[in-house]
Amino acid sequence: MKYFLKHITELTWIAGSLLSVLALCMFVPDFLTSEPLVWQTVVTMILTVGNAVLLMYLVYQVGITRTRSSLPVFCYLLLVGVMSQLHSQWEGQMAVLGLQSVVLLLMRAYRSDNAVHESFLSTLIISITALFLPDMLFLLPVLWIGLSVQRAMNLRVVLASLIAAGLFVLYVWISSTLFPSAFSILSIGDTYLHTLPSAEALLPLLFLAVAAVVFAVTSLLGFARENSRAQSLVLILLMLLLVSVVMMFFPPKYFSSLLAVAVYSVAALSAYCFCTRQSVAMGVIFIVYILLSLALFTLTLLNLPTY
Repeated sequence: MKYFLKHITELTWIAGSLLSVLALCMFVPDFLTSEPLVWQTVVTMILTVGNAVLLMYLVYQVGITRTRSSLPVFCYLLLVGVMSQLHSQWEGQMAVLGLQSVVLLLMRAYRSDNAVHESFLSTLIISITALFLPDMLFLLPVLWIGLSVQRAMNLRVVLASLIAAGLFVLYVWISSTLFPSAFSILSIGDTYLHTLPSAEALLPLLFLAVAAVVFAVTSLLGFARENSRAQSLVLILLMLLLVSVVMMFFPPKYFSSLLAVAVYSVAALSAYCFCTRQSVAMGVIFIVYILLSLALFTLTLLNLPTY
């Protein structure tokens, strides 16, 4: 029994793929209601799967696992599946896609003497995602802190980031001036939900908060024994989680838009913990994590509005 609990997170590709498909089935209830529109849910599902695969690639590239484990895919799909308010908000998954690209660029910039390219592209990506979620601009300081954590910050890197931000602002100004009607279509972030959660959403949010605390603390246990790249990834994820949570409530109008970022941070931390901490305690946490997720999904089904 102890051996089973200790190694339960060492999923085979078949088991991981099966669990990932089951987690993706949590989107099915959205097709049984009148809201949201079907195309929004379909697009969100596709982007969510893409982000899950990209998270698996990130975990492998950093060297947390020696093989491309499917566990990160399952962790991300499961947590997004529990947060039913994200099932139709494809803008949030677009923001996470851009954010993961930035994290990958930051990993490439580790101890680089010339991270100008990574700084320029990262700033440009965050600026572009701001077309979908304007609140993503608040994550620019996280990028600069991340470059410092990667020991790649210097004057040229700062100037490259500022130039990228300036070019994007210039593009927005010119586009909105010359083509106001066409540009208004891109500014879809204005219609994105900026509201505090309803009473029905409090249980999943409480689950997310508990998971954030558990995985944040677990990721810091034995932190000194990890390799430098893994340490820098954990620090960047913790910064993203902290900034997104703070901005969700101060002011509260940013709540919904940054929820997807918080979910991504917690899912990435959970994948890191499950991949690097093989123990009986982590096996128990893994099982409880899945059971609580299924319980929340069951409650969602019971409260499901129908046509």
